[in-house]
Amino acid sequence: MIRWIKDHKLIALLVIGLICGGVYFGFNNDKGNSSEKPMIETSSVSVGDIEISVSGTGQVFAGSQVDLKPQVAGDGLDIREISVKNDQEVKKGDLIAVLDTTDVDQKIREAELKTQSSEISLKQSEEQYDEQTKDDKYQRQSKEVSLAQSQLSLNNAYTDLEDYYIRAPFDGTVTGLEAEVGDSISRTEILASVITDDVKAVISLNEVDAAKVKIGNNVNLTFDALDDVNAVGTVSKVDTIGVVDQGVVTYDVEIVFDSPSDLLKPGMSTSANIVMESVTDVVTIPQSAIKENKESETYVLLSDGSDDMNGITKKTIETGITNDVMIEVKSGLSAGDLVVVKINKQENTDTKKEAGSIIPMGGKSGGGRMR
Repeated sequence: MIRWIKDHKLIALLVIGLICGGVYFGFNNDKGNSSEKPMIETSSVSVGDIEISVSGTGQVFAGSQVDLKPQVAGDGLDIREISVKNDQEVKKGDLIAVLDTTDVDQKIREAELKTQSSEISLKQSEEQYDEQTKDDKYQRQSKEVSLAQSQLSLNNAYTDLEDYYIRAPFDGTVTGLEAEVGDSISRTEILASVITDDVKAVISLNEVDAAKVKIGNNVNLTFDALDDVNAVGTVSKVDTIGVVDQGVVTYDVEIVFDSPSDLLKPGMSTSANIVMESVTDVVTIPQSAIKENKESETYVLLSDGSDDMNGITKKTIETGITNDVMIEVKSGLSAGDLVVVKINKQENTDTKKEAGSIIPMGGKSGGGRMR
């Protein structure tokens, strides 16, 4: 090839000149003819609903639940009697169980004897010191104080006796009863629980969502175990202090049901959607269409439906609530209007493709293979 170029210098220079000229012409032609066409993406203004909400999962609990534990101090006491069964309905004050009262019975007997002794002593004092002297009065008062102390001890012993009788704290249903007569139980152990018939839901929310929730917010609930059951309720409580688990802070939110289904059971899993704010049948547009200038003026760009930038006009609007996807428009737009959500600039590459084709023609196809 080198020898051929040396023997045909003029032809070689001509070929190289043609190739370079083609490249230069293609580049300048592409540069001169390329243009940027605007691609206008629009969305039609519509009428719809907007809801601002957060979601969480949790469980169904009894409206009220009390775990029954012995109130008697000590390592453990034997259960002498159990008067109920699991799932049995009880009234406030109904007897649940009786613990071994041997120790307190002895205290009561001792207090009774001491009281009787104090009564006799006082009677003797009144007979012996029946004069109105100071010494007589002091003697009688001393015996009266002794009797009062004995009666107080007896009353306290009877009060302690009540701790050995475990009773229902309110109307409800007995659950979690696993002990039997003769078993030993300490004051830290749960003998049984009494729950009310009403139920509530408790869900967990992260700190960002929990900060948005207020008492009184409406809630929609579904249940894993009950596909056909949907319930509504109201937020009744939001924890003040969160729980930190592996660096994540969560808050419990308590929900009361408006009309709970009879199928709901404590322990069921639930998913809750808490609605903070909602509007219906309002004019809505995508949030991405909203613009704001330095004067805090909110506006959109209206399109006449063409791809021409001259068909776009500015329109000031008043907005309402947003769920970060759609936003309410209170004034300034009507259903059917076209708002610009995005403007892209697309480069015209037709000329560039034509110019680029010169290179492969000259390099591969046009000149053939030199030898």
